[in-house]
Amino acid sequence: MGYFAIFDCNNFYASCERLFNPSLENRPIVVLSNNDGCVIARSQEAKQLKIQMGQPYYQIKDFCAFHRVSVFSSNYTLYGDLSHRVMEILKESGFDMEVYSIDEAFIQFPIGISPEEAESICLKLREKIKKWVGIPTAVGLAPTKTLAKAANERAKKLGSGLFNLCCPIIRPAILDTLPVEDIWGVGRGNKNRLNRQGVYTARQFHDQDPLCIRNFLGVTGERMLWELRGISCLPIEEIPLKQSITCSRSFGKKVTQVEELAEALSTFVNTACIRLRENKSFAQGLCIFLESSIHSKSLQSRYYSQGIDLPYATQDTPLIISQAKHCLRRLYQKNESYRKCGVILLDLVQKAGIADDLFKEKSPPKRSQLMDVYDAINERHGKGSVFLGAMGTKNTWKARSEKRSRHYTTRWSDLAIVRS
Repeated sequence: MGYFAIFDCNNFYASCERLFNPSLENRPIVVLSNNDGCVIARSQEAKQLKIQMGQPYYQIKDFCAFHRVSVFSSNYTLYGDLSHRVMEILKESGFDMEVYSIDEAFIQFPIGISPEEAESICLKLREKIKKWVGIPTAVGLAPTKTLAKAANERAKKLGSGLFNLCCPIIRPAILDTLPVEDIWGVGRGNKNRLNRQGVYTARQFHDQDPLCIRNFLGVTGERMLWELRGISCLPIEEIPLKQSITCSRSFGKKVTQVEELAEALSTFVNTACIRLRENKSFAQGLCIFLESSIHSKSLQSRYYSQGIDLPYATQDTPLIISQAKHCLRRLYQKNESYRKCGVILLDLVQKAGIADDLFKEKSPPKRSQLMDVYDAINERHGKGSVFLGAMGTKNTWKARSEKRSRHYTTRWSDLAIVRS
């Protein structure tokens, strides 16, 4: 029987902010959503102050100032880069791996590795991540992914860094303390249904009749039960190929001019196309959407969208921008003010999946080479070193991010300076 481990970066966004600013050690930290709207991440110290996830920042602004809470605008460029570094260390371990989220990943040990050996490997990987990247992690080790998640939660609460739930003797006591809604996959949706059946803890769920659980929660629920009993039903999964790529943002102000909308939309298309090329995919269609500001009479927003087929499967940013602006001209209304827009690249295919068609245009090879050069320059000299004129230069529509930290790992001008 193989074993599973889940590596979870502790309070990841807050840890990223703390990494390059040691003065934040032991201080409460919160990270805000786009446009500095609401709380999306908290350090342990902020959690102890009872700051809630999703709480609007304007409601706690004075509270944060009084308690000396460090507040940051979201810096996804920094978080994404540090996440990539953590995942690369885990990937280099050579074990089967599944990236579960930006700050979590499963690895599976092959049959023949004992729990003691697996624990030793996990501790070494955890130490390596801390030393090489600087991000603290909590590790849960168990014979199934669901039990590994439970072990991970235990490791966080104990502050031990790693919790081993491979031994079946200790599982009942641990599952007794785990609320049923905290079982991986149950969530709030099924909590009330289970509570009405007298099931309040993971141990009580574990002891249910599998057939009853299947009738009650379906096959997914039965899999959870068997996983809690130590029988693996959820293997490591490969990351599926993306079928679409979306990029959208709220504006920092109301936007009424089509020129500003076009600049914002072009910027979002550029970002989506970079992801498209990183994914080695080609888009065959796109959809743009607009969201109006809340109207004073109806107190509601209006949504507009327009889709279009591209002339051929492409990664060409200027072509896709041109098509997106064509859609924008159809949607734009002069008497409307807008607070958000975005683009979705659709019907993604890999190069091998592009069928030859005598009656359809093909992407010119030189355009692909141009995009490769464009990406290489920005990769080497920093994001935005070269950009398309359609994206504009003033960007007055940009979302508020007054408290954003520097791009310490991805921009030359923001590199940390050490003086001795």
